[in-house]
Amino acid sequence: MPIFLLNSLFLLIALALEISGLLMLVRDDLPGSSILSALLLHISACALIGLVLPRTINSFNNVFTPITFIFFFSIAFFIPALGVLGLVFAVVPGLRPIKTTTISPIHFNSIRAFSELPASFSADHESRSISLENLLCSQNPEKRLHAVYATLKLDDKSAIPLLRMALRDSVDDIRLLAYALIDRKEQRISERIECARQRLTTSLSANSQYLYRCIVKDYWELAHLGLVEGETLNYVLDKACEYAQLGLQHFPNDRGLHLQYAKLLLRLKITNQAYDEFKSAETLGVDRKKLLLYYAEIGFLQRRYSEVKRYMKELNLITASPQIHGATRFWREQAVADD
Repeated sequence: MPIFLLNSLFLLIALALEISGLLMLVRDDLPGSSILSALLLHISACALIGLVLPRTINSFNNVFTPITFIFFFSIAFFIPALGVLGLVFAVVPGLRPIKTTTISPIHFNSIRAFSELPASFSADHESRSISLENLLCSQNPEKRLHAVYATLKLDDKSAIPLLRMALRDSVDDIRLLAYALIDRKEQRISERIECARQRLTTSLSANSQYLYRCIVKDYWELAHLGLVEGETLNYVLDKACEYAQLGLQHFPNDRGLHLQYAKLLLRLKITNQAYDEFKSAETLGVDRKKLLLYYAEIGFLQRRYSEVKRYMKELNLITASPQIHGATRFWREQAVADD
């Protein structure tokens, strides 16, 4: 550590100057010129301490401001001898170098050329015990990189928001990795859609019903997971509605297509038609309990709050998703208050 050794040499010089000045002061036959010389030696030692000691600390710790010169100079100057000795022998031995962490650059030939989870980057105990969102906010780039790789173990619905968060990372490799993983997920779904569309043009009618469902489901997944945004999102929703309508023209009694089409219409805020499609799905055999939340959402969008209370009151809190417990309790309390 050459810089540290050089700083140490200057500190030793400062100590020598301070000790020399001190020895001049303790002499019995002290002429006036010796007092001035001792003062100059003391000031020189204090100046060296003020300049060198902060730089010595800065070589170990990433904190330094010019005001530190005044701080250390004042301590050394106003506490003759003991100030310099105390600073050197108390501060310097306590310094510990900060461990810096670096990440190796990520090299790949294709943006989708990843295995599901490389062994060297598998999620460790810390990644499992701390939320990935907190890890992505870590100051340590290696932890953020581990968090991005750990999203490969999550379902797409949980992984996509975290990957979009990683797109704003300050490290280029982390941003590029997050983009590649999002792009790979989008490409995988797009390839399924294209494959189903090609099969649809040549398949028998018995298989067409299943293919229509798959195409609509995959388009919905692209939109629902947040893999597409802006105009691309509108295009995806329009294509999903198009294939849902085509499927219902050929298979009007397919409750799955009615349900998928209803979700799309609700996403587009076409509430009246969405309600009709949900009712068609219910008539064809979809459990009403699975549709109550959709009915409640339609009622809320149409500002028919009495219907929202009625539908939420029908929900079974035991089987309902934990995410909606708060909303369910709120609307139930409103219904009880009205009664």
